[in-house]
Amino acid sequence: MDPAFRTEAGTVAGLSEARAIHIHGRVTHRDAGRLRESLLREVERTSARRVIVELSHVESLDTAGAAVLVEVLHAAQQRDIKLVLCAPSKSVLRMFRLAGFAEVLDYCCAGLDEARSRLEE
Repeated sequence: MDPAFRTEAGTVAGLSEARAIHIHGRVTHRDAGRLRESLLREVERTSARRVIVELSHVESLDTAGAAVLVEVLHAAQQRDIKLVLCAPSKSVLRMFRLAGFAEVLDYCCAGLDEARSRLEE
């Protein structure tokens, strides 16, 4: 059986000391633990001071997945890493609101150009 989601990590062209993590697919409560493990491992192991979590290919996200993204955001802040959530879909943004994570919207950006600009500040 194929996993509901997958992650890919890499560098960000034109932005030094930055890491990009791309999430693809559907994230449900059954997948939240695996997503948490994958994202926290990236945040904990990276020497980058800036991280972009790219969400444009997330088909759906439930409250457990939204909670994982909030947890990863807090973990990055504790390590003095700037993190932005890049290009979340309308359904992902709606889930943040429904889950009561409105403060996370401050860390969202429309696309890679905005993410670069915000991380260069």
